[in-house]
Amino acid sequence: MAEAGMSKKQQQTLPTCSSNEGLMGVVLSREAVNTFQTVSSISDREVNSTDSDHSFIIPIQTKAVCEPEEVLVPALPERTCVERGYITPQQVYNLLNAEEGQPAIYDPYYMLILDCRSAERYKDSHVMTARAAVTVIHPALGCLISCIELQKYSIILLYAEQGCSPVGSVKARADSPDLQRCFFQLSGLGMDPVIILGGFSAFYTLYPFLCTPRMVLLEHERHTLTIYPSEILEEALYQGSATQASDYRIIKNLHITHVVNATANCPDAFPNMLCYLRLRLSDDAQQDLVQALPLASRFINTALKAEPAGRVLVHCSMGRSRSSALTLAFLMQHRSWTLLHAVRWLKERRACTAPNVNFLRQLLTYEEQLFGSRLTTLDDIRR
Repeated sequence: MAEAGMSKKQQQTLPTCSSNEGLMGVVLSREAVNTFQTVSSISDREVNSTDSDHSFIIPIQTKAVCEPEEVLVPALPERTCVERGYITPQQVYNLLNAEEGQPAIYDPYYMLILDCRSAERYKDSHVMTARAAVTVIHPALGCLISCIELQKYSIILLYAEQGCSPVGSVKARADSPDLQRCFFQLSGLGMDPVIILGGFSAFYTLYPFLCTPRMVLLEHERHTLTIYPSEILEEALYQGSATQASDYRIIKNLHITHVVNATANCPDAFPNMLCYLRLRLSDDAQQDLVQALPLASRFINTALKAEPAGRVLVHCSMGRSRSSALTLAFLMQHRSWTLLHAVRWLKERRACTAPNVNFLRQLLTYEEQLFGSRLTTLDDIRR
């Protein structure tokens, strides 16, 4: 079924471009070329074999003017309705892997996670960096950590085995009395705790690789943790760094099948295993994205719509500027979101998102091409 706001013809083809100026090298793995044949026709003389037996270079024109065949109708992102006091497992995943200069989880006072299950269940497995709640909030004696110490934490997160009933309800108190007691004790001390929706069971089902029987509390222990790419669309689209894209454990745990490599020099890490789109982009004021934006958008969409559906990782060197520009273009073109809504969505899931001003201006132009008028300004994005 065609996506909202897009004609069937748009779902099948890339925007038409024409120019004879400037070529930018785009590398597709052999598997990606096979996948991508449904997107664009590649003639023999357009495909030049590289030194690798597993990739091709496709020259594309960077000074072309691309016009969509049909303007899109803006749509609003659909958001999950969550009960007051709860946070989704996907939000917890992105909090655990948030990066601002360095991974946030390296800071011992970034997030206090309290496991409100039995001591035995905690010892079996728990969310990484979690503490057994009894070591912090004693059921009978009250708080064992001073209020001043608690105020140092940016986030206080609680979970039981399961649970999604309204906080304070009869069912919630019956299902997880220790968690409810802990929640209201912390609230009474002026804290603002949140609870994982669905509990440990829901989180473990999605992210078993972020659970451990080990107690990881100290700063030097936290520096041994693997930091994963941000999850932009649940179980579908991820954005991260070149280091993460070359970590086999990350690729395996996230079930990544397709990769958009937006770096100028970092090689594709697993060309025999994954489908790659290689866009040799520079993070500077001269880089032209006129061809890269629709090409990356179409590659991502083709992967996510495949049977079975793929999972895509978009990366540049640090996962902030080039990769963000490509992700935003996809969200605009294939979710019909304005640039402003796309930026807000992305920043909620990846706080370090920071496309350079040159890229933002080109994304504003791309928005105008997609929707027929400019719906966002630079000032809107910077607010």
